[in-house]
Amino acid sequence: MFTGIIEAVSTITKIEKKGQECRISLKNPFRNEIKTGDSIAVDGVCLTVESFTEGTISFFLSKSTLEKTIAAKYTTGSTVNLERAMPANSRFDGHIVQGHVDSCGKVSEIRKIGDGTEIKISFDKNFEDFTVPRGSVTVNGVSLTIAELDGNTFRISLIPETLKRTSFTETLKTGNEVNLEFDILGKYAAKMLKRAENADFESLIEKL
Repeated sequence: MFTGIIEAVSTITKIEKKGQECRISLKNPFRNEIKTGDSIAVDGVCLTVESFTEGTISFFLSKSTLEKTIAAKYTTGSTVNLERAMPANSRFDGHIVQGHVDSCGKVSEIRKIGDGTEIKISFDKNFEDFTVPRGSVTVNGVSLTIAELDGNTFRISLIPETLKRTSFTETLKTGNEVNLEFDILGKYAAKMLKRAENADFESLIEKL
């Protein structure tokens, strides 16, 4: 499990494609504080450390990962957000993030407001039920709050500290795609309500 609080920004140094799969290597900001088999969220995608040195970390990306995320668009030099799995004794600063990307969204508008930045992102309308104003959403691994919602478009406000600690200054450009993971609690609630639509109150209580 992750929190959406980015620990480091790294750069992809190597991409090895093999059919519909690939391996990527990136600069290792964690040195020897990781081990083989560890889970690390790369732009919000939970990946397993396949190998590492003090200088690089390597991951295997499956066909499914490449199809469902922005990973297929990575090139050597691409910058990515990194977060290690949350330790049990740590403070919970963001929200519950699984590292399972639901869909790719597209940056439709960027507005500079004072020292901050407002960004609009459009997404697949099939996921509208998982979004609410002031609810949580993960964008390229970053835990953010939906400031405004309009159908299948939401607006987020990025403060200077977020811009400084993430890859957003380089990767969030109009037309660019981003990884989106919607709040897991919202997804469970939406599923339960959908099932309850055709069930009477007593049968719903029995299921709970």
